[in-house]
Amino acid sequence: MLVGVPLACSAGDLHHEVFSHAHSRQDADPITGEWNVTFHVQDTKTPATLKLKLDGNKVSGTVYSDHTGQGTIRDGSWKDNKLSFTVDFAKHESIALSGTLKDGMLAGEFRTEGFSEKWEAKRK
Repeated sequence: MLVGVPLACSAGDLHHEVFSHAHSRQDADPITGEWNVTFHVQDTKTPATLKLKLDGNKVSGTVYSDHTGQGTIRDGSWKDNKLSFTVDFAKHESIALSGTLKDGMLAGEFRTEGFSEKWEAKRK
């Protein structure tokens, strides 16, 4: 004998559950994904693409700009809303970045070739 079990789930309940589940994932991992980066170098702005992957507190990924070419992230960390890593390139000096996430944007300082400047990134 088959007994029917009523499924009492409104569209509003389903929307709330799907949205809150997706929202909690973003809160747990607010940095994984692709970012449009701007490096401020003296009076110029250099665009780049940053691809981040968060695994626990460890950050991995890549950076690409026309100026540097492709780079690989090493020693990446994400802790207490603070990001830090070094990017190694084949034909450019390494770049050390540090920053924080605020209002959905990453921003901070980078160091390379004997100087420090600012950078910021917006999610693609």
